[in-house]
Amino acid sequence: MWDLTTTLDALNTKQLSSAELVQNLFERIDKYDPGLSAYIWVNRDEAMARADQFDNRRANGEVLPPLAGIPICVKDLFDIEGTPSTYGGRHYRSHIAKDTATAVQRLLQAGVIVIGKTNLHEYAYGTTTENPHYGNARNPWNRGKIAGGSSGGTSVAITAGLAFAGLGTDTGGSVRIPAALTGHAGLKPTYGLVSKFGVFPLANSLDHVGPMGKTVTDLALLLDAMAGFDPLDETSARTMSQSYVPQTVSHDKPLAGVRLGVPRQFFFDRCHSNVLQVISQALHQLERAGATLIELDIPLIHDVPQNQTIVISSEALDVHRSLLKEATLYGDDVRRRLEAGAEVSGADLVSAYRFRRQFKAGLREVFSKPVDLLVTPTTPLTATDIGQFKAHIKAHEVNVRAHLTRYTNPWNLSGLPALTVPCGTAADGLPVGLQLVGPAFAERKLLNLGAKVESVLPWTAVAPDYR
Repeated sequence: MWDLTTTLDALNTKQLSSAELVQNLFERIDKYDPGLSAYIWVNRDEAMARADQFDNRRANGEVLPPLAGIPICVKDLFDIEGTPSTYGGRHYRSHIAKDTATAVQRLLQAGVIVIGKTNLHEYAYGTTTENPHYGNARNPWNRGKIAGGSSGGTSVAITAGLAFAGLGTDTGGSVRIPAALTGHAGLKPTYGLVSKFGVFPLANSLDHVGPMGKTVTDLALLLDAMAGFDPLDETSARTMSQSYVPQTVSHDKPLAGVRLGVPRQFFFDRCHSNVLQVISQALHQLERAGATLIELDIPLIHDVPQNQTIVISSEALDVHRSLLKEATLYGDDVRRRLEAGAEVSGADLVSAYRFRRQFKAGLREVFSKPVDLLVTPTTPLTATDIGQFKAHIKAHEVNVRAHLTRYTNPWNLSGLPALTVPCGTAADGLPVGLQLVGPAFAERKLLNLGAKVESVLPWTAVAPDYR
């Protein structure tokens, strides 16, 4: 399965057609998805019709939008007018969307073909995409393992070759966790860079829309189309228009002069030895490629988990108050998490918001020093078994679902951009992700350096059994 750049070149040179791409994907979906549960709904007729339109326009020599004819998938948290939107829950099993999410609309204008909507943890409130209503998304590297969540269906589609790229959402790590556990690239942009209009919310002040793809350049191509102010989203930021596509990578010390901050405290503790071994090897490779590693501490980092939990619990409960009147329609884990939000006091929430302001101020100080990016493991674990609730790391027993967000949710609370790229496989044969974090609205720098890191850590983003 090609990346977006290679696929676009093949389309534009007429080595193949959009119709052939789409037809091939549907054949692969029919063959593989029954055992993977990546998709909730597929868009066969409209996708083929749109592919034929682009093929005809290309044959006539028309000027086409930049992503014309590229098939992608979107998490079933995004509305697309006239199509089903379940949001992964039973309350909306028969719901038909009346609007189209701005992020999707902009991608459609850029020429993508949406071939279907992907599975997710129910209402995006979880890290494993074990969905009692639409099936458990299964990791293509090992079908007995979780795909991560909540954007697990999109990750499965990418790494099983059932889509060329996709869209996810990220409230505590829900783009980066599945990308790391299944072995591909994923980006949580700066808060406000990509519109959330038309996306079912989990926790408004933590929610982000992010691209998911095989390579860092794939992410940049999608971000180019999506980023920018949207008056329909009250949290949308006004930013300068720019291209995020990385510069050509030099293979002679590509990271020369790059200073990477390594916050070992917190981000390297309570991390499984399998993961630490791969991360250590990756950091050594980055040094050999010219990077300077600088150990540092992140102020207030140990207090992030409890404050993140307070914010997400309170804001998610606010979203679901009316739906909880039909509480029996929820799966047990999501219902319990929502009900726990009622235990958070108003004083606790005010304190958590105050903590966030202090935490963000401390991060501005970190990036005011000569550090280009921070680098950490993306997750402290590789993919665990479906149905597994506990894991052991050294002397600690941890809750799998909560622990998977340990290294990702600080960047939701702060709103800073965070990128994950694959950096190898652990002793258990499963992918490990390396996380890169930048200052606010520094996506151009983050993606440019991310592509250089990617060039040092080569990876094939489709799982072995699906190549």
